[in-house]
Amino acid sequence: MNESPADYRGFLLYLIYYPIYFMFYYLIYVSDSSDLSNTEIVNDILNNVANWNTILDISGFLVYKDGNYLQLLEGEKENVLKLFNKIKKDRRHKNVTQILDNQSTNRLFSDYESGFLVPKNKIVLELLKNHLLNLNLLENPKLDSTILILEKILSNM
Repeated sequence: MNESPADYRGFLLYLIYYPIYFMFYYLIYVSDSSDLSNTEIVNDILNNVANWNTILDISGFLVYKDGNYLQLLEGEKENVLKLFNKIKKDRRHKNVTQILDNQSTNRLFSDYESGFLVPKNKIVLELLKNHLLNLNLLENPKLDSTILILEKILSNM
């Protein structure tokens, strides 16, 4: 069998364009709880966040401490922005501030079983910090600055 170079064109185009078409978008924001005295509101957000994000195929994490939220959302850009706009309009949040957004060829939090982590205690928060340390070992310059920002914020929570 003689194969011509034309036989490999499709594969080469796939290798060139695959990263462009299958980039994941991620966004990090912080916000304040609008009602610190109502623990039901906070628990409702923490308990339901994974369900909503699964529906939209969004992974990431949400941390709440002392009236402050820190969240990383990752997935298709349209879905992430749709959810972020919903969060900005949600009366349970105030002072919603986007810290960072970027794109990556793979998800930072795909290896969590649910795809979404909500640390509700110090042990799970430490697991999140360890996950970020492991991501640092990948030595991906594009992700290093994101990981550094997250580590600094989490160290203050």
